[in-house]
Amino acid sequence: MANNKFMTTVSPHLHEKGQTIDRAMKDVLLALAPAGVWAIIVFGFQAILVMAVSIITAMLSEVVVRKILGRKSSLSDLSAVLTGLFLAFLLPVTTPLWVVAIGAFLAVGVAKELFGGLGKNIFNPALFGRVALMISPLWLYIAKFVKPFWYTANGVNWFTPITTSINNGVAGRVVFKTLAGTTKVNVVTSATPLSLLKSGRMLANTVSGATPVGATWITSSGRPSFWSMALGLKAGSMGEVSVLLLLLGGLYLIYRRTIDWRIPVGVLCGALFIFLITWNHPVYQMLSGGIWLGAFFMATDWVTSPMTKRGKWIYAVGIGVFIGLIRLVSPLPEGVAIAILIWNALTLVLDRYVAEPKFGEIKKPWFNRVPVLPKPKPAAQKA
Repeated sequence: MANNKFMTTVSPHLHEKGQTIDRAMKDVLLALAPAGVWAIIVFGFQAILVMAVSIITAMLSEVVVRKILGRKSSLSDLSAVLTGLFLAFLLPVTTPLWVVAIGAFLAVGVAKELFGGLGKNIFNPALFGRVALMISPLWLYIAKFVKPFWYTANGVNWFTPITTSINNGVAGRVVFKTLAGTTKVNVVTSATPLSLLKSGRMLANTVSGATPVGATWITSSGRPSFWSMALGLKAGSMGEVSVLLLLLGGLYLIYRRTIDWRIPVGVLCGALFIFLITWNHPVYQMLSGGIWLGAFFMATDWVTSPMTKRGKWIYAVGIGVFIGLIRLVSPLPEGVAIAILIWNALTLVLDRYVAEPKFGEIKKPWFNRVPVLPKPKPAAQKA
């Protein structure tokens, strides 16, 4: 008799021929490439520095922490590279490089490796790193944004590296400096569309306040134009600015079956539902912030999303509804990261109670009454 051996591995477990972790990571990196190139064009050489520091720190964190914990290196699966890139996409281009490095370590060294490594983490690592920075004393360093093509101002150029710096002797405390410590007075903080909405500055017919609107094309009322919002010509984090390029990458992942289409559809529909029933500037809300990056690239993480189709619908719509509610009633202008992390934790519940009954059981869990869309085809009966 042949000596057959069973191979055991950690999740995520794939059940389709050709679907491997390595292939999936490469697919996501390829899908993110257009948005990454656009970030470099819009925000200059500093975008390259932020991405490089985030990715390198993420890789080093994985190597060092796994060495300390006595585990083999897993850099070949590219998960650390992807986590580092995701974190960079979630930060403003003016984030100091040392803050980027701290966030990357928290994402990989803490949220991923301390939970056991790929397949065992409860939370999306990049979002964990972003939120950890947001609730820490470092929040001020990741809360300042610049206009697209800021490097066209006098005294700076595409290669000028700038970073947020705290200066207690300056009104507002925040200034932008080069890596050499030179203050650049021509580079000013700009308001993102979501900050305009949350602060109440986006009035019915005009935009009030002194902070410049961070958009290339502005309407006669002072608002960011539709095309500025859609094409990525607006202030914001590096990877969230271009809705069209994120949509293009997301559709590629759906075509490759790397992600389940139910999750981005559920997230976007859940959020749109809240924006419509509250009439909270639905067009601006849907084209602002990280909702498209979150829907296609963050919420669809295999490890931290449910396994069943019903579970995916509940999870996705729940994230969308939470995004809408957080933006509406909380003091925060954005809610994508927090909403996804909350539902990452609830994934454990969904996987337990949204499942087919075990052998010998009669009743299904309550959540299994939620319909599956599209409905499964009836099994063919044998003659």
